[in-house]
Amino acid sequence: MVVFKRLRLRLRDMRTISKLISGADEQAHLMGEEEPGAEHYLLSALKLPDGTAQHVFERIGADPGKFKLAIKEQYSDALSSIGIDGVKVMEEEPEPVTSDRVLHNSKPSGQAVMKELYALKKRDKDRPLLGAHIVDVVARMEHGVAARALKAMGIEKEAIISAVNKELDSFCC
Repeated sequence: MVVFKRLRLRLRDMRTISKLISGADEQAHLMGEEEPGAEHYLLSALKLPDGTAQHVFERIGADPGKFKLAIKEQYSDALSSIGIDGVKVMEEEPEPVTSDRVLHNSKPSGQAVMKELYALKKRDKDRPLLGAHIVDVVARMEHGVAARALKAMGIEKEAIISAVNKELDSFCC
């Protein structure tokens, strides 16, 4: 019976990873980028059907819908720091990128997310992979667009990690 339960859990995790990756690719493409980074994986996690990523944000009183805006602000600030009017550039919606790649590829921050999720699942074998896990991995990142966007939203690392733990503890089935 235990073997069957683990097999079902593994299949569920594979479906979640598939949705996560395709969602991250979609988010990156919509933002005019070919490869997703950690920020795109978090945006994808916020759309996973388990709803736990959304709940984590709500637990700390943060609007998950504002994360995409915070990402755009990070790009705008980066452009402004090199003398380009970032606000003006970011007001224009980028052309969505289309890709005919067969194999998935990510930016280094996206690769780091996937690597950490793999390590996490090796430690947490009895629970399905959830959106809250992706929030946890991204929230622990020290650098990058996602880390700066969370900080710009006023989200403290300790608070979001605590909310992740509460969400995971309360998750059933």
